[in-house]
Amino acid sequence: MTSDDDSPTPDSGAGVPERSAAMLVSLNGELMAEREAYVPALDRAVTHGIGLYETLKLTGGVPVLFGEHMDRLSAGLDVLEIAVPWDRATIARWIVALAAAGGISDGGCRVLVTGGAAWGGPSVLIRHDVRESSVQPLRVITHRGIRVSGALKAMTFMQSHLALRAAAAAGADDAIFVDDEGRMFEGATSNIFLARGGALVTTPAEGAILPGVLRAVLERAAGAGGIPVLEAYSRVADLRPDDSMFLTSSVRGIVAVASVDDHRLHVDEAMLTRLRRLVGEAEQAAAAAFRATYL
Repeated sequence: MTSDDDSPTPDSGAGVPERSAAMLVSLNGELMAEREAYVPALDRAVTHGIGLYETLKLTGGVPVLFGEHMDRLSAGLDVLEIAVPWDRATIARWIVALAAAGGISDGGCRVLVTGGAAWGGPSVLIRHDVRESSVQPLRVITHRGIRVSGALKAMTFMQSHLALRAAAAAGADDAIFVDDEGRMFEGATSNIFLARGGALVTTPAEGAILPGVLRAVLERAAGAGGIPVLEAYSRVADLRPDDSMFLTSSVRGIVAVASVDDHRLHVDEAMLTRLRRLVGEAEQAAAAAFRATYL
């Protein structure tokens, strides 16, 4: 399952332009056509689904919030005891080199680290793509299910894939995960913020959701901008017509929700504009910091 990151990608099969056969990827620092990139058949990513990834926003040919994403990736690799022989400066160079070689200035960047085979270490696969995400308010359905290990951005995407399939079958744009009590946890590829009474409410990061990078940035930026932020559970049955909801992910940014199942919500354009401005300022500062550090 993913949250941070991700608007629908080629993994989900929804809303993504067809990729060219000549698209380049970086595999352990080597640029190659994506159809020529392979990892060992007995890599634990293949046999057991063991591996992690980060999906970053790419702007002006550089990744946004690179340090935050690498911090989360490093923490997850430590938990899984996956030792990567490349430092973040090397990965930063690989990301920029791939963007330049592929002619992609703005879009999505995915850094995937496999678990490795018994006789060899992990592999680092980097891919970039140009994404076309809707900025219109979304129609969302609920989907039963929560994350097994919320702190890890694992490459096992099955639960999110099924949720997105269910949304498409229902004629909706996206899905959010709920438990048997109707508590809302996260989107299939995003985190959730509920705007109520001038404040923001988001699900606690207690292990059942992925603590998204943009989620943390929005919490800090909103708080600094005078918007109270509360971490608490919200239930679908308690949604009110004057509530507003936003989904957040690194590449897609902040998107408003028009409805959840049969519950129509208020689209607070003023709040949405304000939040996007605050996050945009943080992203610009992060991109500038990346250039100063790695270029």
